[in-house]
Amino acid sequence: MDHAPAPDGASEPASPRHVFVDALRGFALFGVMAANLLIFAGITYMTDGQRDAISPSFLDRAVLFLELLFIENKFMGLFSTLFGVSFWLFLTRAQARHDRGTILFYRRIGWLFVIGCLHGWLLWAFDILRFYALWAVLLPLFVSWRPRRLLAAALAASTVIPALVTYVRVLVFPAPSGAEFDAMALAAFSSGSYREMLVANWRYDWYLTNSIGQIGYQVAVFGRLLLGLYLARTMALSDLESHRTLLKRVLLAGATVGAVGNTVFATGWLAGSVDPMRAGARRLLVESGFLGFTLAYASLLALAFLRPGLRRVLGLLAPLGQMALTCYLLQTVAGVAVFYGLAGGWMGRVAPSVLAVGCIAGYLVQVALARAWMGRFRFGPAEWLWRSLTYGQRQPLRRIPAATA
Repeated sequence: MDHAPAPDGASEPASPRHVFVDALRGFALFGVMAANLLIFAGITYMTDGQRDAISPSFLDRAVLFLELLFIENKFMGLFSTLFGVSFWLFLTRAQARHDRGTILFYRRIGWLFVIGCLHGWLLWAFDILRFYALWAVLLPLFVSWRPRRLLAAALAASTVIPALVTYVRVLVFPAPSGAEFDAMALAAFSSGSYREMLVANWRYDWYLTNSIGQIGYQVAVFGRLLLGLYLARTMALSDLESHRTLLKRVLLAGATVGAVGNTVFATGWLAGSVDPMRAGARRLLVESGFLGFTLAYASLLALAFLRPGLRRVLGLLAPLGQMALTCYLLQTVAGVAVFYGLAGGWMGRVAPSVLAVGCIAGYLVQVALARAWMGRFRFGPAEWLWRSLTYGQRQPLRRIPAATA
């Protein structure tokens, strides 16, 4: 991956990136966009009756079911795992340059936290960047852990601890329905002014943050960060061929566990149970299913990447993965512009089947724009700003032609 600029500001030649990691990150952006579109479109905030009114057809109901089965929480988990991978790559590159890698990393996630706060409070309450930054503070503490111990911690945080949190919540705390906040958000976002949107963002954000159920979700995110750290430490990401047998086993196991857990999730089996044991068991199955499909998707793409023809196709996603932060933020801007009442005003008026078509079209546009941008520039706009803030100096943005360099 590329180096930081030299102290005098002169740019250094970039070292080869892990193209597969970039492509996988670009692939993850599709699932993140698909899941988030349901929120931007207001479907997440709706009651069952309101949802049925805009998705009356079998096709619409099938789209919602398939989204729960194959997308919801699986791609955000993949994104979280890749964040853990990126931490290790960043740390090792910094150490290779004799930089103080940990201090530099803390500066990096400090600025990510600021970007996340601005994103979450000024635009969208479901921002995930802040939580990446907060949990990433702990990652340097796990760098020296033995691989098996690190893997055990990652799996426990990803599946077991969220199940225990659910058990305690059902046993001790009655779960609020959240209907009041959903109604407030739907009204403010679909027809309110920007000021009303900011107030609703703030209230909804703290409602989510203060929910005890959020503890399980956040720990699961941290588990994915640890898993990414484990994978980056133990796998030769530039030599996937050496892991072919392992990738096939992970694909099979992940798909099997994922099929069970996500069927439980999508069908709503035992959802809302007031029995702590049943609620905890359901959460364990569901979180295991989320993680299973996440690993299955990553393994499937890795195996596809080993085939030259498919490698060229997947390589088209690498530029999108290189500017994932920019695209994530732009997806929010586009979602607000199209669906919120202060702009396009389409919230609550678009059926899930139409959203699916729009998601595919929008993703292809992002792939094309990313390839055009990265052909001329070294970073996406948000990545360039983030990197400049991290290193405390303006980074070179334009690519230098080889002959000129």
